[in-house]
Amino acid sequence: MHIIKTKPASSQITGKTVITTLRRACAIAVCLLFSHAALADHDNQAPVSDETGTMIAAFSVWEPFAIEDDDGGRQGIDLMLLHEVANRLGLELKSQPCPWRRCLKMLELGEIDVLTSFAYSDERAKFAQYIYPPYSRVNPVFYVNKQSPASITQYADLRGLAIGSVVDSRYFEPFDSDTSLEKYEAGSEILILRMLEVGRIDTIVGSDANADYQIRKNNMQDSIIKAPFRSDVHNDIHMALSRKSSLIAQQDRIEKIMRDLHKEGFIQKIHELYWPDVIPVDLPQLDEFPVTPPISSE
Repeated sequence: MHIIKTKPASSQITGKTVITTLRRACAIAVCLLFSHAALADHDNQAPVSDETGTMIAAFSVWEPFAIEDDDGGRQGIDLMLLHEVANRLGLELKSQPCPWRRCLKMLELGEIDVLTSFAYSDERAKFAQYIYPPYSRVNPVFYVNKQSPASITQYADLRGLAIGSVVDSRYFEPFDSDTSLEKYEAGSEILILRMLEVGRIDTIVGSDANADYQIRKNNMQDSIIKAPFRSDVHNDIHMALSRKSSLIAQQDRIEKIMRDLHKEGFIQKIHELYWPDVIPVDLPQLDEFPVTPPISSE
């Protein structure tokens, strides 16, 4: 285990195969539940002007959004979303895993049409067209050991605590640039969660989606809980189109599909399936993203 201290200035699930099989069955059921709406949307739309009839997507494993099973199967919030959007566009989905930096480069070069789990930045917007509304939202959250929980109700409570974080990760300001805090960095969230579980550190900071998934996957619910403190920061998670993709002409149509998926409850259903800890009101709400100008239904 490689741990880096910043000075002030795979555990298996019991019945894992059964759980994976059940989750896949539930995913199929969700798709069937919304299939009539998808068919109606497809029937009412003109054919997509895409030469190949495919939507090419890439994904980087980031649970629970993109999960790669031990048997090579792929599932998760993003994979279900991509399949549904492609289905409503009348396109065949082709997806491939890649390291995150490679995924970004492929989108920039137009080697893929679409990328998910995409947080906004001005730099990325130069080569990516963000689809609104976003389909998910993640927050930086602090976790503590349930048996001897550190009291963290405000930012000032972090001082004097040994805080675990993932190397090269960005959470929120002023935390990221605060050199007065005692931070211990490791290569993944599961490593810092294990350090917290055995009492080597007082708290960890993590993305709630991924940390919640790892806690549940590794049966840590009885030993690790969330601290009350919350920052005012959240990251909306988008689907994005390559500005070099022929699908860029379908932006309005794809945004209409995304709004429909929110209205029909599809977005909430896939979160309940893969991220049951999330509170529905914490997901992006349509009234936060008014439609201006009106989206054409073509």
